[in-house]
Amino acid sequence: MTVQPALHRQHCSVAAPTQVWLDADGRLGGGAPAAPGTGPTTGAGEWFTGLLHGDTRMLCRAEVTVNGFAPEPATVETCPGGVLKVRGLVRGIEGPTEDPAVELLQTWTVTPGAVRVALRLSTSLEAVDAEIEVRLAADFTDMAAIRLGRYREPLQPTAADASSLRWDEDGKTLTVAAPGRVGPGARLSWRGTAGRGRPLEVEWQAVLTDSGDAVLAAPLPAARRVRAATEGPLGLLLDNSLDELDGLRLASRQAPDAPFLAAGAPWYFTLFGRDSLWAARMLLPLDAALAAGTLRALAAHQGTKTDPAAAEEPGKILHELRSKELVLESQALRLPPVYFGAVDSTPLWLCLLGELGLAGTEDGAVRSLLPSAGSAAQWLLAAGGAAGNTANAGFLSYQDTSGHGLSNQGWKDSRDAMQFSDGRQADGPIALSEVQGYAYQAAVQTADLFDAYGEPGARELRDFAAALKQNFRERFWVQDDAGSFPAMALDGHGEPLDVPGSNMGHLLGTGILDAAEARLVADRLLGPELFSGYGLHTLSRRAAGFWPFSYHCGSVWSHDTAVAVRGLLGEGFTAEARALAEGLLAASGAFGHRLPELFAGVTAAESGRAVPYPASCHPQAWSSASAVVIAQALGVEF
Repeated sequence: MTVQPALHRQHCSVAAPTQVWLDADGRLGGGAPAAPGTGPTTGAGEWFTGLLHGDTRMLCRAEVTVNGFAPEPATVETCPGGVLKVRGLVRGIEGPTEDPAVELLQTWTVTPGAVRVALRLSTSLEAVDAEIEVRLAADFTDMAAIRLGRYREPLQPTAADASSLRWDEDGKTLTVAAPGRVGPGARLSWRGTAGRGRPLEVEWQAVLTDSGDAVLAAPLPAARRVRAATEGPLGLLLDNSLDELDGLRLASRQAPDAPFLAAGAPWYFTLFGRDSLWAARMLLPLDAALAAGTLRALAAHQGTKTDPAAAEEPGKILHELRSKELVLESQALRLPPVYFGAVDSTPLWLCLLGELGLAGTEDGAVRSLLPSAGSAAQWLLAAGGAAGNTANAGFLSYQDTSGHGLSNQGWKDSRDAMQFSDGRQADGPIALSEVQGYAYQAAVQTADLFDAYGEPGARELRDFAAALKQNFRERFWVQDDAGSFPAMALDGHGEPLDVPGSNMGHLLGTGILDAAEARLVADRLLGPELFSGYGLHTLSRRAAGFWPFSYHCGSVWSHDTAVAVRGLLGEGFTAEARALAEGLLAASGAFGHRLPELFAGVTAAESGRAVPYPASCHPQAWSSASAVVIAQALGVEF
């Protein structure tokens, strides 16, 4: 049995496209495999450490000893600028002493394509003769395999001398440099003496390259930093989140001058349509250039043909970009390198373009993207009418026709995400409620944009939006004993999924709801079946399928709650927005004043701290960007 590695106790530092992952004690490479191809006996996730570049873990071991003794873990600290500091106490070499007398500090500094590791041995004694040794191993394991709990045997170096080691495979290269310190068996060693006030300091460096990677590093923005007017938890969350976002900046080889944010570490370290777009939307008050870059990066890969295997259609915006096919056997997934299986990416692209146009700071970028907007608008109109005489005519819907793509193609894309209140799974094609909201906003804003720039097509978009709004009101609204609410989706028979879900929060601010409907949604979101005290449950606590540790059926997603906060602010519900924002801020305290991809749907009444979801990714672009929305709801102006 293979198990996806747990991540909630791991420490990471990222400088896209490079990552460092250490275990809970700050080690890289611990836990012996129980059997070839499986995880270790120490438990799922304990062995997921390494130096990663793109979609490959290159270095899988860097085990440190001093005179043969492994340091006893003390602390691991995540610092700004891609730095991890690991403190350990070395016992057994100092002679008889009650107090620890020898400390080893390892400082990992990550930059795109390179990692520098500085080691400092300090002591309270007059002199300690020491040999510091680092045992290395590289396995070049694909991230898709690691995600399934699998690994490869370590590879032999392809080149080695007294100062460096090199591993090569399929255009990927890892080079480790430690001048004069390389020994047999991929070992680095230093001999010296440390004394009181005279630490022994050494270092080694790794350089990672991949000639076939689809993405590359993007430059950081020029001196962009925002601090909250108040210190304390909100200021810490903002500073940490902005630092995380700097580490996620990438560009694609097809558009190297168009920066975007990678969706998240470790599994989604590339361009994702909805993730990158939502993060850019949240950050628009701070970084209009990032919004423009994200739009241009996605436009460079916009669909040009009909290809069911890739879910590609003319004008459609992609779901994800990889350097090669992604295969996840446990989920029966086989996705091509450029995959378009997302029903929401295209309307979200148009929404961001419209918001960028309203911001008025990137006129040249907006103008240059008008041809892509025209193609996206045509896709929107065609997709909205593609159902013909079927039950979902007039709505944007999806259904995988390849047999190996995503079965659900909204942001809740796990196989069990779309269900009725009694737990029955919905059959496709499925029309998601939030996607109709995105489509409405996209059509209205794009029509305004076309008018402003003298482009044709505005009237057709407005007619589409008006019909969509009316149809949505007639078909999506359902009722239970607590009142009326928008269904999560319509199934392939046109039957509403009669269960409250966080999806309804995405409708706020899109314009598809009138004032009375928005009030109903706001009240339902703040009720106990959806608001955990820390954020919004993805699925009502009263639903048969609710489980607080379900990926999409009861957990709390940081960005999902922030989207609702953003919508509440747009509708004028400032008190409700503040309540949700305060919940997320409180939750961040359990994660080092950072926000992970998601956390468990255990309520604040049940636990005084937000409870981790073990496989949650961090940092995640739209989660980190949520800090800006939280700050806005709490009165910070940007």
